[in-house]
Amino acid sequence: MRALPHVTLVLACLCGSALRAAYPGSDTLRTDTVTALVMYGDQTLADGEALSDDRLDAMLDSLCALPDPPADLLRDLALYKRIRSLEEDGIVQLIDSLFELDTVPYALINEINLYSAQMPTQGEVDRSGLLAWLDDPANDPSGLYADWNTLTVHASTPAVAAQDSVLLLQLVDHEANCGFAMPVDGPLTSRFGWRDGRPHNGIDLDLEVWDSVRTAFPGVVRHAGVQNGYGRVVVVRHYNGLETYYAHLHRFKVKAGDVVDAGELIGLGGSSGRSSGSHLHFEVRFRGMPLDPSRIVDLSNGSLQADTLVVKRSRHAYAAYPKGTRFHTVANGDHLYGIAEQYGTSIQALCVLNGITRRSILRVGQQLVVTAR
Repeated sequence: MRALPHVTLVLACLCGSALRAAYPGSDTLRTDTVTALVMYGDQTLADGEALSDDRLDAMLDSLCALPDPPADLLRDLALYKRIRSLEEDGIVQLIDSLFELDTVPYALINEINLYSAQMPTQGEVDRSGLLAWLDDPANDPSGLYADWNTLTVHASTPAVAAQDSVLLLQLVDHEANCGFAMPVDGPLTSRFGWRDGRPHNGIDLDLEVWDSVRTAFPGVVRHAGVQNGYGRVVVVRHYNGLETYYAHLHRFKVKAGDVVDAGELIGLGGSSGRSSGSHLHFEVRFRGMPLDPSRIVDLSNGSLQADTLVVKRSRHAYAAYPKGTRFHTVANGDHLYGIAEQYGTSIQALCVLNGITRRSILRVGQQLVVTAR
């Protein structure tokens, strides 16, 4: 029975289903339950960042070339490599079996823990195809959306299909002149995430009343009306499957059904709805669920992070990352300058991408998103 509490703790970082596997009588998690990355000491198979595929292969090659390679480390590395082809249930069973050993390989379990915490994995991304573009966003035969509703701000969606656990979204198509434009030029005043004890499902961009507000991607206006909180809001469904929201407007310049291009005027900025001053509240949603716009747009310069977005389905939402993004797991002694230097980026870029400041305290085991070299 000693394995059960260990298994429950480790699997908490995988997903809610791990807890249900440990406690079959429980159908749902408590609303005040949070997942955590549990580490057994500070030992891993390699110092610093969780092992990438390339680094893992290089370590195995170098160890096998030694005249007397460490058998335990080779075994653990080989086992760790095998989990790259496992689905979630397989990883659960593997961790469970490790706790049954006479000597528990905590370094290996920690490494698997770090690996699971940086989902989606590169293997999942490589096996995923691009989501087909919507030829007509108002008529969606792909089943992304349940209907074309012009009366309500939020889209209704069908049940989530099993195959949409990881999807790739093509954000722009330069050959078809389908590009991207920042909705306004104003600076960022509030980020995505929790604010004043409630979720802030978009970002706030400063503007003056009567300033032009433009659509981010080409698409069709699904809704233009007044909604509680949002005030005057325009919702555009795009060919790439995303929807964008433009709230607190002063005037509409489009109506439901209008076809718009990236950068086209859709409204004038204002302070309607629940707003303490003139600004644009900008949301990006996929199948009705909010995504962090900073995972799509580099808010320091207004350009796309990448042409392709990776979206991974979790229990209650979608996580989104630019394709090619890498993750760094904070280790003892890490600091922003060293991490930025390691990945060929800047401290400012790290702060913008992760919603932190130069004075933020880094925690061992914390995951930082870093741009690809």
